[in-house]
Amino acid sequence: MTDHNPAYADACERCGQYDVVPVAAIRDGDTGIVAGYRCPNCRAAWTCGWGIVPGRTIPPQPGPAFPDQHVSALLHEQAAVNRAHKHTARQDPA
Repeated sequence: MTDHNPAYADACERCGQYDVVPVAAIRDGDTGIVAGYRCPNCRAAWTCGWGIVPGRTIPPQPGPAFPDQHVSALLHEQAAVNRAHKHTARQDPA
C-alpha cells in the first residue's frame, strides 16, 4: 500500500495551503501524536491529532530551544486536553 501522506502533512484552513508538514509533535499515548503546524504561506498555527503509522517518521518534540513558542504552547495545551479527556473517560460513573 502506498502511503499518500508520509509526513503527517495537513492543509491550512485559513489560506488553503496544502501539504504543510508539522514542525513538532508530542506523543499522545502509545498509538498517537499531536502534531503542531505553522503555515509557510500565512503563518497560521494549529494542531492535529494522528494515529502513529508504522514507517512514518514522527516529527521531533519541541525542546527548550524550540524557536516557535506559539506552536509549542498549542501542542502542550492540546496534549493536556487529550489526557484530561482520556482520564475522564476511564472513570466509572457514580
